[in-house]
Amino acid sequence: MRRITLLAALVISFSISVPACNLASRERVESIKLMNEAIELSKKGNVSGAEKALQQAIARDKSHAAAHFTLGQVYKKQQKWVDAEKAFAGAIENMSESPNGKYYYEMGVSQSAQGNADGVSSAERETKFNAAIQSFQDALKLNPRLYKAHYRTAVLYEKLDQPTKADVEYRKTIELKPTHSPAFVKLGNMYIDYGHANVAMRVLEIGTEINDKDARMWNGLGRALLSLNRPKEAIDAFTKAKAIDPDMIDVLFGLGMAYAELRKRKEAAENLEAFLSKASGDVPPDRIKVARDTIARMNDAI
Repeated sequence: MRRITLLAALVISFSISVPACNLASRERVESIKLMNEAIELSKKGNVSGAEKALQQAIARDKSHAAAHFTLGQVYKKQQKWVDAEKAFAGAIENMSESPNGKYYYEMGVSQSAQGNADGVSSAERETKFNAAIQSFQDALKLNPRLYKAHYRTAVLYEKLDQPTKADVEYRKTIELKPTHSPAFVKLGNMYIDYGHANVAMRVLEIGTEINDKDARMWNGLGRALLSLNRPKEAIDAFTKAKAIDPDMIDVLFGLGMAYAELRKRKEAAENLEAFLSKASGDVPPDRIKVARDTIARMNDAI
C-alpha cells in the first residue's frame, strides 16, 4: 500500500510540473507568432495593426525581449520616441538570456531624438543627450565594432560643445569604418567651426581620396580652403560638389563667396542668387544677409 501511495504521489507531482513547463513554452510560441504577424503588418504599412499585435505578444509573454524590441522599432517608425525608449528599455530588462548591443543602440537613438525635438529646454536636451551617450557606450560594451554608436556619440559630444571627446569618437568611427563619409564630413566641419581649417583641410582631403562622390565632402573641403584664403582651390572643390549635387545650397553659397573673393562678379552673383532662391526658413538670417550684401557689392560698378 505504501509503494502505491508513493507512486501516486510521484505521478501527481510529475503531472503538475510538466503542464507548467508546457504552458510557458506555449506562451512564448504564441508571442513569437504574434510578433511575426506584427512584422508583416509593419512591412505593409499597417503600423497601428503591428503595434496592437506586439502589445498582445508582450501580454502573452512579458519576458519576450524580441517582442519589446520590435515594438520599439514600430514606435520608432512613427517617431513616437518616448514610447520607443520605453519599449527598448523593456527589451533590455528581459534580454538576460542573450545580451544584444542593438537594444542599447536603439534606445540611444530614441533618447537623442527626444533631445533634438523642437521646444525642448536646454537642460532636458543635455539630459537626453547624456543618457543617449551612456546607451551607446553600453551598446559598445557588447559590440565594440558598432561604428554607428561611436558616430552618434561623436555627434552628441559636438552638440554638447565637447569637441575633444567628439574628435575621439569621430576618429574611432573612421578607424572601424573608413568608408563612412559622414564621419569625415562632421569631423572636418567641426574643425572649421572651431577655427582649425588647416586640420579640417587634411581630414577632408583624405576623405575625398576615399570617397570622391560625396558632395558634402567636397563642400567641406571648399569651406576649409576658403577659410585658409585659398579661393581658387576652394572653387575647384565647390565645383566638384556642385557637379554631384547642383541644388546643395551650402555649395552655392560657398561658390558665390569664393568667386567674390576673386572679384569674379558675374559668377559670384549667379551662385549667390541661386542660393537665395533655394534658401528655406532653416537657413540662418545672417547668412542670407551676407549673400545679399555680397551680391550688392558685386553689382557695384566701382
